[in-house]
Amino acid sequence: MAEAEPDPLEVTLRASGLTVRPVPRLGRPSAGEIEELITRRRRPAILTGMIEDWPARTDWTPQKLIERHGGKTVTALMDLPADGVLMPDRQSAYERTLTFASFVETMLTTTTAKPCYLAYTRVADILPSADYDFATLLGRADDDTGDTRAWIGSAGTRSMFHSDLKDNLFCQIWGRKHVVLLPWEHSMAAYPFPDNLVNSQVDLAEVDLGRFPRLREAPLLAATMNPGDVLFMPRGCWHDIRSRSPSISINHWFGEPMGFADYAGLLTRLGPRYWSATLRDFFRYGVLGRPQRADFFFTPAPTGKRLYDLVRHGNFSKDNDPADR
Repeated sequence: MAEAEPDPLEVTLRASGLTVRPVPRLGRPSAGEIEELITRRRRPAILTGMIEDWPARTDWTPQKLIERHGGKTVTALMDLPADGVLMPDRQSAYERTLTFASFVETMLTTTTAKPCYLAYTRVADILPSADYDFATLLGRADDDTGDTRAWIGSAGTRSMFHSDLKDNLFCQIWGRKHVVLLPWEHSMAAYPFPDNLVNSQVDLAEVDLGRFPRLREAPLLAATMNPGDVLFMPRGCWHDIRSRSPSISINHWFGEPMGFADYAGLLTRLGPRYWSATLRDFFRYGVLGRPQRADFFFTPAPTGKRLYDLVRHGNFSKDNDPADR
C-alpha cells in the first residue's frame, strides 16, 4: 500500500520549523489497556478496530441518513468563514433551519470556501443512540458523567485550537479529519486568550512565530482520522480539528472536569496580563453580575467568572460542563 501523502497542515507546520510527531496508534487495545491509558498514561492515542461493530459505522452514510432521517428539521451553521481564529459574526448570523436531507446534500456539494456544520448537537436528538456504545467501549456502564455530541459537516469545517474540561473520546464515523494536539502541560505554547484559558490565539494554518515564539519548542502531535478511528484526548489536551472531506464524527466527554488548581498554575506562569483580566472579569461578570457575550456555542465563560463561581458556589466548572449545555 502506498504511503499516504502528508496532510497540508503538517507540511505547513514543518516548513515553519516546528516539530510534529504522529499520534501513537493502539490496535484493538484490551479493556485493561484502555483503562491504563485513561487512568494512568494520560496521553493522546488513536485506538483502531474498536468500533467496527457499531451500527453507526455502516448506517451513518449520507445516503442512509437521508433515507432514514432526512425529514427531520435541524439548525445548522451555513456559509462559515474558511479562515481566521475568530468568527467575524455571531453564531446567529450563520444559523439556518432546514431539513436534515437538505443539510446533508449541501454538506456534500459545498466548497471549502463556504463550509457548513451541524456541530455540538446531542446525538440522540437526530440519530439513534443504539448505533453507538461508549459505555461498553469504556467499561463504565454506570458512569453518568458523560455527554455525547455529533459533528456532521462539509470539507473545510474547523474546530480551532482549544482544550476541553473533560476526557474526550473522538470517533470518526465517515469521512476524514485531521488533528493537531498539544498536551496540557505545554499550555504556555498555546497562547490562550487573556480572558479565558481554553481557547488559543494561534491559527496553526498561519503560524506567526514572531508573535508566538514558544511554539518552536511545542511537542505537537498530529494524525489523520480515518473512518473507524477513535482518538483519546485527556482533559486539557489542546486540539485543532479540520475536516478534509465531508465528515461524520461523534465525541464523548466523560470523567471529572478540570478544577481551579489546574488553571491556577497556568495563570501563575502566564503573568500579570492574565491576572488582571481574571480579576477584571471576577468583578464584571461575577460580583456585578453583568451579562457575558457568548458569540458561539464554543465561547467559554471568562476565567474570572469561573473563579467567582468557585468562590460563590464552590464549583469552578459551573455551567461550563458540556453535559450542562
